[in-house]
Amino acid sequence: MEAVLDRLYPLVDELVVVDDGSTDHTRKIVEEWLVGAPAATLLAFDENRGMSAAYYEAFSHLAARLRAGEISPDDHVFTVDADGQHDLAVFDMLCAVMEDEGLDALLVRRNLSYHGPYKRAGNWLISAWASLWAGYRLRDVESGYRVFRVAALVDALGYYRGYQYSETVELAVVLGRRRARVRNDVLVPVPVSRSRTRLVDFVVDAAMIPVAAFRVWLGRAGKGGRLTPAQQAVR
Repeated sequence: MEAVLDRLYPLVDELVVVDDGSTDHTRKIVEEWLVGAPAATLLAFDENRGMSAAYYEAFSHLAARLRAGEISPDDHVFTVDADGQHDLAVFDMLCAVMEDEGLDALLVRRNLSYHGPYKRAGNWLISAWASLWAGYRLRDVESGYRVFRVAALVDALGYYRGYQYSETVELAVVLGRRRARVRNDVLVPVPVSRSRTRLVDFVVDAAMIPVAAFRVWLGRAGKGGRLTPAQQAVR
C-alpha cells in the first residue's frame, strides 16, 4: 500500500484514502504515511462495510466539498485500488483523454490476458449484460481504475448505493442512463494480477445492474428524482 501511495501522491492535487475497517495494520500504516502528506485525507470505518460502501463514502465526501465550493464541478476524480494492480504510468494519458474529449467519465479497460478463460468469460458476460441496461457499449464494467468529472459523479450519487462489489457496475449503468459522456475502451496493462471475485459476487452484480437502471427511470418519472443539495449545485 505505501508504495502505491508514494507513487500516486505526486500525481494528484489531493488524495483521499478510505480504510474499510481493516483488521490488520493498514490504518496505522496510512496514519503514519499521512504525516508527510498534507494534501491527503483519511476516511475510516470502524467495521468492514465492503468496497461499495468505501467508494460511496469517498464520493459523498467530495459531494460535500463541492457543495461548500472547495472543489470545482469540472475537477477530475481518479479511483485506484491500493494493491498495485493499476498501471499509474498511464495516469497522464488518461487525464489527456478526459480533457481532449470532454468526457464525464473514463472507465479504464484492463488488459485481462493474464487471467484464465473463466475470469475473462465472466467479465465479458457481465459487461455485455450491463451494456444492455446502460445504453452504451461496456467492455470492462468491473474495472476500478476510473476517472470522473466531479459534476457527473455527484449527479450519479442519487441513483445508486452499491452492495458488496456492485458499485462499479451500478455507477457505470447510472452514468449511461443519465446520458453522461463515457468511454470504456482505453486498454491498459495490469501490473499485478489480482482476482478475488466469487460466483456470488457475479450474481449480486448481475442483479444490481437492472436495479440501478430502474432507479434512474424512477428519478425521471418522479419529476427529476430526489436530488441532494450537492446534485442541485451542479445543475
